[in-house]
Amino acid sequence: MSSAPISHPDAMRLVVELARVYVACDDCGHSRLLYRSNLRKVNEIGVANYMQLCRKIRCGECPKRPLMQRNLTIIPTWIERGEAQTA
Repeated sequence: MSSAPISHPDAMRLVVELARVYVACDDCGHSRLLYRSNLRKVNEIGVANYMQLCRKIRCGECPKRPLMQRNLTIIPTWIERGEAQTA
């Protein structure tokens, strides 16, 4: 698999380890939170790790652009060890 679109130490961690992901478009200012329910859905369609997730995320308000032209701030929040996981 090619390198991550960002230099992130957690690029290969699993999507199911995420509690939520904050996404903000640096071009238009639109932002949103992806909660565990959203993350479970992307995992079901084959997005397994954080690197793959970052490649899929785009701004819903801006026109579609190639990966390298997206100006997004993506901030993951990982599930803490021992935190109760709900199905």
